[in-house]
Amino acid sequence: MANPETMLEESILLDIRAACNLEQTDSDFDSQILPLLNSQIMMAHQFGVGENGFLVNDTSETWGDLLGADGHKLAAIRTWLGLSVKLLFDPPDNASVLKSYQDQIAKMEWMLCSKSEEEKIVKQFVTLDQAKIYDELDIENETLIPY
Repeated sequence: MANPETMLEESILLDIRAACNLEQTDSDFDSQILPLLNSQIMMAHQFGVGENGFLVNDTSETWGDLLGADGHKLAAIRTWLGLSVKLLFDPPDNASVLKSYQDQIAKMEWMLCSKSEEEKIVKQFVTLDQAKIYDELDIENETLIPY
């Protein structure tokens, strides 16, 4: 089994090329893949995954760069991005395969959204619990103001 820390250091674009059944060294389709990939990354941020405004420009951007503190979501986001970009870049002719991809993408989206919501709720409770020892909670800036 691959080490998750090592996987975070892998290139996003190389993995997406592989997901699209392209050789990792084949950059001929990057001009088509990159806009699709970056639009999906923007969507992932709406799910609460990844850094805001993150873009893949070439093979130097890694999963760790994208995920930051969300590294624990690597398997899910890697699968979801791979399938999503593949479906947009080269949709299957077979209706059963298409449906299977769409179902898997939908499941991953639900899982990523629910995990992000769960983390937000936990963060709110921790913040409110910490606020008990402070004079005031600055909600807008998510900071605690000491006595």
